[in-house]
Amino acid sequence: MKKGEIMSEIVLKVPASLRLLSLVRSTIKNYLEIEKIDNSDISKLLSVVDELATNAIEHGYNYDENDTLIVKVIKESTKIVIEVEDFGSGFQGEGNSKEEGGMGLNIVRKIVDGIDMVKKDKGLMIRVFKYI
Repeated sequence: MKKGEIMSEIVLKVPASLRLLSLVRSTIKNYLEIEKIDNSDISKLLSVVDELATNAIEHGYNYDENDTLIVKVIKESTKIVIEVEDFGSGFQGEGNSKEEGGMGLNIVRKIVDGIDMVKKDKGLMIRVFKYI
């Protein structure tokens, strides 16, 4: 197997609803347990998913449950990659200060080993990875 090769992945496409985040977390937790990821890393990764999904629902969609959120978790040979994508109003700024709504992103940055924000014409996709 080549370094960085995808070993497995799951993709969740759910309504952008805070009340459904428990379903997202539960599904991802089960997936990571099946993939034999350490419990400490699972806890950290679930915090990341929670922060990113909540930000997308709150800032991208303004809590409109008629919109869709996509969460992808990819297990590569040396890391877990998480992508959270929305098709909302997008993100302005770098997310480095509370005034920019960046406290959640600061939490995420402390947990993961890398983060990439891809601004789209409509929405935002945030990709993070953590070495395992």
